[in-house]
Amino acid sequence: MAQGIVWNGSWWAGSRWAALCLLAVAAPVAGRADTITLRGGGAFEGKVVPVPGDKARVQIWLLKGRKPLTIERAKILEITPKSTPLDAYFAKLDKLENTVGAEFDLGQWCDQNALGDLARMHYEAALRIDKSFVPAHKKLGHVFHDGYWLDRDELNRMQGMVKFKGHWISAEERAKHEQESEAAAVRTSWVRQLSQLRQAYLFGTVDRQREAETQLMAIRDPEAVGALVRVFGRQQDSERILLSHILSKIPGPAATRALVSQLIAEPVLEVRSIVFERLKEREDPVAVATLVKALSRSDVMAVNRAAWALSGLEAVEAVPRLLTALVTTESRIVIATAEEVQAPINSDGTADLPLPPIGINNSAIAFMTPPVVGNGVVAYGGFSVPFYQLIPGANAMVDRRPDARVATYVYRNTEVLSALKKLTGQDFGYNLDLWREWLSRSFKPRPQPVRRVPQP
Repeated sequence: MAQGIVWNGSWWAGSRWAALCLLAVAAPVAGRADTITLRGGGAFEGKVVPVPGDKARVQIWLLKGRKPLTIERAKILEITPKSTPLDAYFAKLDKLENTVGAEFDLGQWCDQNALGDLARMHYEAALRIDKSFVPAHKKLGHVFHDGYWLDRDELNRMQGMVKFKGHWISAEERAKHEQESEAAAVRTSWVRQLSQLRQAYLFGTVDRQREAETQLMAIRDPEAVGALVRVFGRQQDSERILLSHILSKIPGPAATRALVSQLIAEPVLEVRSIVFERLKEREDPVAVATLVKALSRSDVMAVNRAAWALSGLEAVEAVPRLLTALVTTESRIVIATAEEVQAPINSDGTADLPLPPIGINNSAIAFMTPPVVGNGVVAYGGFSVPFYQLIPGANAMVDRRPDARVATYVYRNTEVLSALKKLTGQDFGYNLDLWREWLSRSFKPRPQPVRRVPQP
């Protein structure tokens, strides 16, 4: 290629002289493609072409892309000849006629030989000769719209789409993404600020601690809710209590939902009671709706805590949903005998079933022990047993594994029953049929208010 000729998306530009220069330069390596190995590692396939007038550099044509790479010759460790479609391409380019059909045919050949970028270049060259050539438009993905051929970008713009991070989306979607990005930046800023205040609250001087607490209690921005939960939500008891006080002063549903989440996740009864009082003070209907939604969780503990809170809020409208959570079941894979799988349910709703396995190898099975709950801490342990201890009548020489079975755990949720009894004044125990019958016959979610003024 002659010095000064620039290779870009429109390198052809109607000039056959440029193509002839390219062929003249490529002639010394005609019939050969290369595997180029660079010093320091890395290799790729292409065609090495000298740069006219510059012995220190070479150009490398790749199987993908419209532009050659220009690198210093000294960076190339080894050039290994290897046949690629580029060899045949340059041979065809030498005979290419300046016609629409010739450009299009060469573009199709490039498509068939995994030279997609060069194919597009020749389709575009065909359209420069004849802008109405339909096959080239279709190959380029153009759409005929209102009397004009448009590429995808032009069509998207006409349809009101905008480009955002390399993708075409609606203006509303872009606005949403931008808002989310701004919100993420705000959260990051709040996390940084709150972390500093927490350090001052815990480890500063007495005056600085008071100042930090005052600043924390003065927060009213709903956008700070997520950062507050992140910074204080998993700390010691006193910090979780402080979090509930801060959230109770912030207006809006986000703070209410955060208090509900804190209440359901709180392991310490004393702290949970304080969180509940702060939640109750808000008198926000969002609290009841969020607690009712929590009744459908798979976590039995969360279900019972939600029921406990609904009872305290006297949420009579939640009775039908409480009824669905009165008894819950859970299926687990266990290592057990048939007798164990059919074990009866205890009075507290639990079953005397073996623990689910957490690991197994060719000789033993590992189990996780039940949780041990401490002050703000839940700890688990683990142990393993040989197979033969789980197979009745077997000895240490047993060479088969015990069978895995599906066991169904039935939970009678005591807090749900307590909530139902308090909110309805009825007690049908865990008899779902009796509860459903009463619900369909006598339940009134909103009793008629007592009339205080005599009516005419």
